[in-house]
Amino acid sequence: MSITKYDTVADPKDLDWSEHPITFPLVLDPTIRNVRFKKVLIDGGSALNILFVTALTELGLTKDDLVHVDSPFWGIVPLGQITLLVQFGSADHFHTEYMNFFVADFDTAYHAILG
Repeated sequence: MSITKYDTVADPKDLDWSEHPITFPLVLDPTIRNVRFKKVLIDGGSALNILFVTALTELGLTKDDLVHVDSPFWGIVPLGQITLLVQFGSADHFHTEYMNFFVADFDTAYHAILG
């Protein structure tokens, strides 16, 4: 029996990509200040909570409700910071906590990003 160039032998070693976890973005719909948002990204690799200006408007808040901050993040100077009550879960089973948000003045597909 001869082996041709088309005959292959399975390579038993693991491929490099098999050592890396597969992760998917987690998008939740928490209630922030009694408004249910359907596009909130959970970013486990970040320590910042970011709220975008469009969401601030939907909450009935303005830039005057923000506390001034001097610290930029990723080259972005936030409009300010605000602490809001956030509820995760349903009316039957939920967790509520106050969260600090930096407010950014640019558009994204999300209302907020939670770090």
